[in-house]
Amino acid sequence: MIELRQLRYLVAASEAGSFNRAARKLGIKQATLSRHILQVEQRLGMIIFDRTTRGAIPTPDGASYLLGARRLVGEFDQLNHWVRQKKDGIIGQIAVGFHTSISAGNLRGTLAAFRAAYPDIHIDYVERDRTHLLRDVECGMLDIAILIGEVPEPDLKHQTLWSDRIIVVLPDGHVLAEKEQIVFSDLLRETILLSASDPGPQIQKLLMARIGTPFLQPHIEVRDVSRETLLCIVAIGGGITLTSEAVLGLGIEGLHYRDLIESTGQFRAGYSGYWREDNRNPVLMRFLKFVRERYSLPPLRI
Repeated sequence: MIELRQLRYLVAASEAGSFNRAARKLGIKQATLSRHILQVEQRLGMIIFDRTTRGAIPTPDGASYLLGARRLVGEFDQLNHWVRQKKDGIIGQIAVGFHTSISAGNLRGTLAAFRAAYPDIHIDYVERDRTHLLRDVECGMLDIAILIGEVPEPDLKHQTLWSDRIIVVLPDGHVLAEKEQIVFSDLLRETILLSASDPGPQIQKLLMARIGTPFLQPHIEVRDVSRETLLCIVAIGGGITLTSEAVLGLGIEGLHYRDLIESTGQFRAGYSGYWREDNRNPVLMRFLKFVRERYSLPPLRI
């Protein structure tokens, strides 16, 4: 039986035009190369190379045989390359769940940059509420869920990934639209609309942690509408809202966006990733590594 290694020797000798040059390129002795080529010729009953003082020249039959040898070696190398890329997470697919808009912000930027860096990876995008996303991760339908906040889930690994600005959204003509920046005390006199769906509940928790007291509560109205509908309600004068900078690309008319400021600077909310510890999808590991390097994070707890 002719070995793949011997086919490589044939191809190398043909490309180099000399057994000596081919042996040096392969890092083996010329005698070893010559012996294996002779074994192939004996098994085939065919002379593949004419040995001359000018080097090794394929015979007509040898040239035909070498065409097939090159094809087999090339296909085997391509197969091994595919396996290595698959194992390293350079090709494959990943299912990513989220509950915020990807029209702007770091989630959009991260997904776009990951696609550009690894064009052979297919990304499945899934937008649902937090409960459904975490359930889908637990049952293996999603590789990772990316959510606002950092609430440990007992059955999942999690890691803070990045943060986005929290933006105050105001309608035309609102007095706060005249300010370049808004502080938390400005919100106490306002009607704040939040969506009952994600990420509304997380925004409410962040807001209450900053300005809610037993004696003074912000006026929050929770509406059972989507984030886009909520912004439209704000645009027609129904109140104001808080949301992440991810909505800045939605382009709804009649709205003004202002940064929310606290003592340390812009008010930001962290985003965390949640995945199953036993998920060994190489693309997931590649994605987590990509995020760590993009945001200069400490080693992920994987």
